[in-house]
Amino acid sequence: MLTEPNNAMLHKITFDTTFHKTSIFAITASVIFAGAAFFLPESFGDKNSPIEYAQLALLLLCCYYTYTANNRRALFTLFGFVFFFLFLREINYGRTLWFMADPNDPNEFRKWKEIPYGWLAHPLVGIYLAVLLLVFVCRKMWRDVLELLSSTRLPKWEMLCMVLLAISAQLVERLSHCCKLEESLELGFYTCVTTLTWRYCRGKCTPTAASHD
Repeated sequence: MLTEPNNAMLHKITFDTTFHKTSIFAITASVIFAGAAFFLPESFGDKNSPIEYAQLALLLLCCYYTYTANNRRALFTLFGFVFFFLFLREINYGRTLWFMADPNDPNEFRKWKEIPYGWLAHPLVGIYLAVLLLVFVCRKMWRDVLELLSSTRLPKWEMLCMVLLAISAQLVERLSHCCKLEESLELGFYTCVTTLTWRYCRGKCTPTAASHD
């Protein structure tokens, strides 16, 4: 049960509606990526394509920003481990790396049961996530999250762009199966995530009036 101060924090959450340079960059890049998908070869929708490598690079950049944060180091370090999990998930924990692909089909890979000790992959991922959750709960990091949300204005435009890109990518995957467009939308999503991570880890988010009191 949240304490009264934490409940008060929830009511202080506000949005920053200013178009910052990072907002303009993230939105512009996302539009360019989505538009470029219509002119790129179909191979750009394959596994281990340049688009997918760009996504992985952005996730590693997020890890770097969180591990070198100049505030709330414990919380952002935990977020860094979450980003590393997302990085591993993008390559299916190593199963879909380029050298694991079928020589005749870049999108065909061996099943976990066909890989020596492959059965260990999902249990290890479960342990990894359980440890992160345990640290989050035991160190009561939800308080840090609430304090972060209440002391800064949430970047409205990057967050709105992220939501729209995530929904669009899901719709494309389910309805059109255009892999290169889906991957391009995901690249835009990760671009927004990266700019948000940079702003929070470098203390560039607009503070709320209450945080000056």
